[in-house]
Amino acid sequence: MATETPIINILTYKLPFELSKQIYNEFQNRLKEANFLIETYKTYKPLKDNIKTVELFLSLSIFHRRVITNLDGAVKFYGTVIKNGQTDTVRIGNYNLTGEEKNKILAVVMNYNTLLEKFSIPLVVMEYYETREFLKKLITLKSDLENADYKEKGTKRNGNQSDEEGLPF
Repeated sequence: MATETPIINILTYKLPFELSKQIYNEFQNRLKEANFLIETYKTYKPLKDNIKTVELFLSLSIFHRRVITNLDGAVKFYGTVIKNGQTDTVRIGNYNLTGEEKNKILAVVMNYNTLLEKFSIPLVVMEYYETREFLKKLITLKSDLENADYKEKGTKRNGNQSDEEGLPF
């Protein structure tokens, strides 16, 4: 039987070692804290049956914060420098950020955002400081999805009901 590869390993595959290590360590620490909070406090009990989903969202949110926001920042920085300066290349140490590379980075950010939108994952879930705040946002998202599912099933006729595949909860 093949074992399932953790999503954090998939997200950090081929990233520089130092960045992968930071992401992985943050993930491990926050996952441990999330599991403790879910097991200990009544507020977070609604997530008890969705530990795998919490793990997936946590992995994605850390990747978002450590990788995607920095790529987006580089694109915005490039735009500001080019708009205000008389150059078409931004030199950072030995690295030259050109318009072509900026476009490739922008494509990555746009594709990532398209995926989030496709799976109805709001960016607000990715933005938090404390694990408690993250868990509260997941509880809200779960509740919103359950309410939407309930309303959808209530409006369908008996023979037309279809299950939504892809919903995380």
